[in-house]
Amino acid sequence: MDHTRSIATMLRHWAHTHPDSPGVSVDGVADHTFASWLEASSRLAAGLRGVGVGPGDRIGFIGKSAVVWAEAFAAASLLRAAAAPLNWRLSPAETAEILADADVAALITEAEFLPLTGRPASDDGRVRLILPDGSEHDYAQFVSSHEAGDDWPEPEPEPEPEDIALLLYTSGTSGTPKGVELPNRAIEANITSPFPVDLTVGDVVMVPAPTFHLSGTGWLYSALSRGAASLFVFDIRPEAVLDVLADGRVTYAITVPAIVQALVQHPTARSRTYPSLRTLIYGGSPMSPSLADAAHEVFDCDLVQGYGLTETCGPITCLSDEDHRRGGARLASAGRAIAGVELGVFDPATGERCATGEVGEVWARTPTIMAGYRNRPQEVRAVLHEDGWFRTGDAGCLDEDGYLFLRDRVKDMIVSGGENVYPVEVENVLTAHPAVRDAAVIGVPDERWGETVKALVVTGERTPDAHELIEFCRERLAHFKCPTSVDVVDSLPRNPTGKLMKRELRAPYWAGRARGIA
Repeated sequence: MDHTRSIATMLRHWAHTHPDSPGVSVDGVADHTFASWLEASSRLAAGLRGVGVGPGDRIGFIGKSAVVWAEAFAAASLLRAAAAPLNWRLSPAETAEILADADVAALITEAEFLPLTGRPASDDGRVRLILPDGSEHDYAQFVSSHEAGDDWPEPEPEPEPEDIALLLYTSGTSGTPKGVELPNRAIEANITSPFPVDLTVGDVVMVPAPTFHLSGTGWLYSALSRGAASLFVFDIRPEAVLDVLADGRVTYAITVPAIVQALVQHPTARSRTYPSLRTLIYGGSPMSPSLADAAHEVFDCDLVQGYGLTETCGPITCLSDEDHRRGGARLASAGRAIAGVELGVFDPATGERCATGEVGEVWARTPTIMAGYRNRPQEVRAVLHEDGWFRTGDAGCLDEDGYLFLRDRVKDMIVSGGENVYPVEVENVLTAHPAVRDAAVIGVPDERWGETVKALVVTGERTPDAHELIEFCRERLAHFKCPTSVDVVDSLPRNPTGKLMKRELRAPYWAGRARGIA
């Protein structure tokens, strides 16, 4: 599939062969066919090229509209620039840190998120484009005022495999954001690798994830590569999701087990039919046998689980529908390595391969691995070996048939509702409170979010209540990073070197569960 070498070549291919097929939409808000998507992206790219944006630059986006993001993503590819979607849930200080690291040449932002960029708030609903000279423009007017020209939308020169196409920010080992650089060759390897989801022209993938997550943008380019449409849905109330699944548009749906549980328990779920739905694709945690049975019964479709990381540009393991229907202990696994992925479990200290069933750090070797972390060569060397092995930071084991069972996080990262939270960042804020002497942050089970943030604190002469400490965090961090509960304790367990013993703190909350992380 030669058209898969970049986002621009994919979009150009489908705009020429299936111009009127649906390409991307936000449910009930905006949409593009492949042809209209290409036209908008080409106009945007032409305008940006006219002000000096070109190969190697970065184009930022802060917003909820996947349609505007799709225009920016393809325009960046036409320019051989990288597209960088930013998390609109962050604080202004966190956003400023990322913008400084990304050094964007142009920034597209929705009106409500202007304060994140240090600009005055606006309630006019208009998307803004901030150009390299700092000038602010109405995005829609900028796009419509430029013509693509006769030589567009051909990228000049042609995209190269190592061009960075996508820059996604995720938490680092220090708790500060780090930019994962995904090149064209990684995206192409991802979309051309076999995966038990046979997307084709006319299919519609329901995507409930925001674009600043790989689970959102990854499915956008996966669908695009095969001529399928991406339908972004942000109202994830069970009745709203069931309405979308029942109306006959959706053939594949991306979800998490907590959402599936809410769907099958909804009083109208079993009285409806879902005429086009073929597969529910989920991740984040395993699905219980009873839930898998209920999902098969209610939706009459296949179930597929995927496990991957931003750094791997998508899934590296898969639990197939056949595995789900077979049931048994392997439903607690993340499945087996997909074709093209070499998976291993190694002792994180010695680098020696672990025996079957022995827990160690999960490593992967695959052509989908990132190019690196932007401006962080030391962190790249810590996780990416010269021989191609990538250290995931997750702990697990492989059984005799190659099924991967995840047990813990080597890096202690918490994943709450699909958002990554690194405890040290929250701990640093808590210990800045004048009444807190020591703090530990862990992830504990949560029925809705998979896991949620819990803080354990040692206080001084005054003991603040939980509400005060949570509000203190919320003034300084994105809300999804903040504790939802706080316990005051006399002391925190530390080893002789002073390191917090997080496993000991988590153990009571995860006792009796098949997987020690969500």
